[in-house]
Amino acid sequence: MFNLFKKKVSENSPRAEKFTYGEDLENLDAEELRNYTGDGVKIDRPLFAQTVEKHIKQTGVELDDEMLDMLTDYYEIVVRSNANINLTAITDPVEFATKHIIDSLMLSPFLEDDTRKRLIDVGTGAGMPVIPLAITHPDHRFAMIDSQNKRFEFLKFAAARINVCNINPGRMRAEEAGRLALYREEFEFATARAVAPLNILTEYCMPMVKMNGYFLAMKGDNFQEEVDAAKNASFQLGGRLEEVQEYKLPGGEKRSIVIIQKVVPCRRDLPRRTAAIKKNPF
Repeated sequence: MFNLFKKKVSENSPRAEKFTYGEDLENLDAEELRNYTGDGVKIDRPLFAQTVEKHIKQTGVELDDEMLDMLTDYYEIVVRSNANINLTAITDPVEFATKHIIDSLMLSPFLEDDTRKRLIDVGTGAGMPVIPLAITHPDHRFAMIDSQNKRFEFLKFAAARINVCNINPGRMRAEEAGRLALYREEFEFATARAVAPLNILTEYCMPMVKMNGYFLAMKGDNFQEEVDAAKNASFQLGGRLEEVQEYKLPGGEKRSIVIIQKVVPCRRDLPRRTAAIKKNPF
């Protein structure tokens, strides 16, 4: 097992400073920063942790105290850094726990049977679902890519602060990664969460999936129209729709995972450039 045990905050440095990516916090009141972000959002670690513990069984994850502490650190890092870099509109501790963490961990059952399987997250943004998955599945290997430099730097910052060492972040566009030997057909699973329509995501993600591997597209409850529109894209990229798993988050919101298996190798000319994909999607 990876050594995930951590010491992230030095004794002579304010916690808020160490948990905030972006602008300097020196001119802000230290007492206020214990419980609030630089832009006044309340940090409630106990409530977040209680919410995760309450609903974790839904994901099938066996959560220990160390994992919960790391997930709580991740929540604080994202919310504190959100004042300086646009990461999420969800900062309430209960909503963050359910709509980000529990939702991310709904991919956990796909990782249970073999620790050698690798997963890549395309357009990862603030690091979801990969960072929660990496925290709770320390024996697995994960990769995440994002094209924006600020987000890439934040991801490195967050991984270092949490001290999670089974993630490899990359700064590149998805269509670039799909053409590189380092990524092409190297992963048992690829996933993307609220990045683009399914027909476009399929072209971005399937080139990185191994034969007989899966593209796991995380979608909302209105998935059928996207699935219908992506049939040709799935065929062109060597995929076959296996099923759509539907579930509800603790707050009642409906979510789905569209499961596409790779049954034929991708053509060498795919993925196309972004302009071509968006102008003429399959």
